[in-house]
Amino acid sequence: MERSVPLWFFALCLLLGALFIVAFGWAIKSTLAGNDASGLFGRAAVQVASFPTTTRQVLAEVFGYASGDYKDEAIRVQRETEANYSGFQHVSAAIDIKVPGLLMRPVPNRITPGWRAVIGAFQINGDIENAVLLLSPELKIVKHWILDEVSVNGRKPRPKYRKFVHGVEILRDGSLIFTFDGGISLQRFDACGQRRWMTLGEFHHAVTLDEDAETVWTFSDARTVAQVNTDDGAILRRIAMDEIIASNPMIDILEIRRQHSNDLGLNSRDTAGGWLSDPYHLNDVEPLPAGISNRFSRFDAGDLLISARSLNLIFVLDPQTLEVKWWRIGAVQRQHDPDWLDSGDILVLNNRMSRDFSEIVAINTDTFSRTVVLDGRKYGFYTRIRGKQQLLEDGGLVITSPQQGRAFEVDDDGEVVFEIVNLKPGSSDTNYVISELKWLPIDYLDPETWQCRITN
Repeated sequence: MERSVPLWFFALCLLLGALFIVAFGWAIKSTLAGNDASGLFGRAAVQVASFPTTTRQVLAEVFGYASGDYKDEAIRVQRETEANYSGFQHVSAAIDIKVPGLLMRPVPNRITPGWRAVIGAFQINGDIENAVLLLSPELKIVKHWILDEVSVNGRKPRPKYRKFVHGVEILRDGSLIFTFDGGISLQRFDACGQRRWMTLGEFHHAVTLDEDAETVWTFSDARTVAQVNTDDGAILRRIAMDEIIASNPMIDILEIRRQHSNDLGLNSRDTAGGWLSDPYHLNDVEPLPAGISNRFSRFDAGDLLISARSLNLIFVLDPQTLEVKWWRIGAVQRQHDPDWLDSGDILVLNNRMSRDFSEIVAINTDTFSRTVVLDGRKYGFYTRIRGKQQLLEDGGLVITSPQQGRAFEVDDDGEVVFEIVNLKPGSSDTNYVISELKWLPIDYLDPETWQCRITN
């Protein structure tokens, strides 16, 4: 005997669905307007609405659609139609590793001598891997580290193709400290790729060694700066953004994305508005080295240079007193990777999100003047998000453009002397991201101290 579902049941489902949509929309609007009446549901609704790509990826994995094409969505980028890889050659390897999508175009005898670490997502021996590939001064891959995570205390890491390695430091003994955007930990691997320690947390974006290599600075969640011991991974200090705001009542540079209700008819005092999603987007933190601190009249050794992408803001923080000593808003747009320079300037990758090209700029902390050091129009350089820059000892620049799957170096005359691209093998229109191209001096690595030695 067939049973039919009554019409009232369908009507009820439609009504409940409509009510949920209305409630979901109200919760988002209310939360963004600074009203906390929707509580946890409102904050959750804002997070879901803020990350449609993540939601779509989860649904793709649950239902298995798109024939698996979704698998590498978080680490791939659309290749630009004007991209021309003629003259590029495959990067050779002196070890048992195949990275067929990695191509380079060096200018012999003009590149700065040294080691180069290529960090990102690659097809390695037929599978997608997050990895660090070490290129010798002769530009051969002589060592590689596969970067992964394991479950800790019931927390299961995301699949490797749904997170992005973002923040890597290479120590002189050949070990690495690194983290993922979308990961669950900060880790240190030794020269052999064995895990020395793993600290649970939502670390992201940046890992920066201090001058004596005893600690690194990073972010332990979306709103917290953290200092971590390099020897055992212990978190030595956390600095929350709320603490910084409270310690600087005479300036208001960090609450631009806080919403406050007009509160018509009440004129209430001492209220706290809600936040827009991703209110800071902290993406870099760097301590001022003692060796160049005398070049900066306003700052002391150990002061922290911090980038807040959502605010177009770079600021300098005394980590002891939490005083904000200096700030600059609007000289750059959705920037990444500000660095201290021994010239007394700060060098920044200016993404110029939603515009036509990216650039590298220098900002003088005394005069606030801004100088374009590298104009991206000349080099076809544009990375909407992410990105790294590094000033070399001889005046050259290393620029990483993750959203092009590309990195390149220019000499002190601005001529391109090395370029590397990360193609998705078998695809005519897709690249994989390069998180960073990092240059290291020839004497930085000491193979004699390694358990796993470099071989050419």
